[in-house]
Amino acid sequence: MDPAPPNLAPEPGERASRTRWNRWLQGITGSARWRGRPLGELLNIDRGVLVQAFKIAISAGLSWALASWWFSSPSPIWAPITASLIALLTVQASIRDALEKIVAVLIGIAVAILLGGLIGLHAWSIAVIVAVGFLVGKVLRLNGGAAAQIPINGLFVLALGSGGGQVADRLLDTLLGAGVAVIVNFAVVPPNYVASATRSVAGLADGVVDVLTTMAQGISTPWPLDDASEWLRDAREHGRFASVAESDVERATQSLQIHPGRSSWTGSLGRLTQTNDTLQIVEVQVRALARTLRDIATKLPSGSGRQPPMPMASGMLTATSDAIEAFAHTMLRAEKDASSVVVGKAAHRSIEIARGRITTINADLGDMLAANLSRGVFLGALVVETGRILDELEAGLNAMHGPADQPPSPVDEGPST
Repeated sequence: MDPAPPNLAPEPGERASRTRWNRWLQGITGSARWRGRPLGELLNIDRGVLVQAFKIAISAGLSWALASWWFSSPSPIWAPITASLIALLTVQASIRDALEKIVAVLIGIAVAILLGGLIGLHAWSIAVIVAVGFLVGKVLRLNGGAAAQIPINGLFVLALGSGGGQVADRLLDTLLGAGVAVIVNFAVVPPNYVASATRSVAGLADGVVDVLTTMAQGISTPWPLDDASEWLRDAREHGRFASVAESDVERATQSLQIHPGRSSWTGSLGRLTQTNDTLQIVEVQVRALARTLRDIATKLPSGSGRQPPMPMASGMLTATSDAIEAFAHTMLRAEKDASSVVVGKAAHRSIEIARGRITTINADLGDMLAANLSRGVFLGALVVETGRILDELEAGLNAMHGPADQPPSPVDEGPST
């Protein structure tokens, strides 16, 4: 008799170990799937990260060398520390942060000298100076990094004393480090976050399209309350994409405020801003559509537990999701010297197709209201919200239209439908 085949299933201890490994790997790399992925992706290191590392290294090394040579300081550690903190920011933010850190150093030194001479160096006096420095930073509306510099500098002065040139060296090192970081940040690949913000806004558009498509497919067949509740949860959760996109567009705008190549990116930034403004409103309206479908399932229960299919509304939502996708594809251009004029023929066609769906529903809406008032009212609400989405898309396209006599550019043409 043949022996029983070996049990190939992992033992409980092995499964637990594998689960812990996957969790650890996901915490480090962002994904539990690591085979076949390039090392740079696993380590979350791309070209942007390498550029940041290079700029930090240059800022830190150059500020140390200049401080050692210019001020004859034997250990000008505060110069590279300040330069490293500031070099990661956009050009405009680095200038603002440099000024705030200089102010924080001056305030910290002043607080330590004034209070330290009166109360001396004790555990309780350190606590008092740190608290006072923190409160002063809050009153002056300094950012977190600059506000932290106030008590740090106060403790530095208390520990080393206010004599012997230590305070002057601390201030000069900070000034030099901040200046070097701003110059390096401006001269060496100035930060430009238009491309990353464009990806975030495209992600917002994809999320909205996914939610609408799921709802459209769901109501094409009999659908239960649980599905409607799930659609509403998904629509609300996709709000996080809206928050991320809004923040990234603000950062992209700031990155070009003081940028040597700003004029080359004006067209892309204008398109990006208008697309984000439109999609922020559309995302809220998609949530309203999901809420209406949930209300239908809640307030109009059926004996079978499933709502009757809504093929006309399904077609309307499908056409609207296509219009949103065409709008985003037409508007988003993260290239240098992209035209600020949008010729969105394909997007306009998609909008008109969706409006045609609405027209078809409106033609039969009176009969639907007569047959079933409650369902007709809810269907009318879906039509109204969908129409508002299409209005926003069209307004967004029209906002980027150029003069009537400007010839259309084939590069700006969206996908054909």
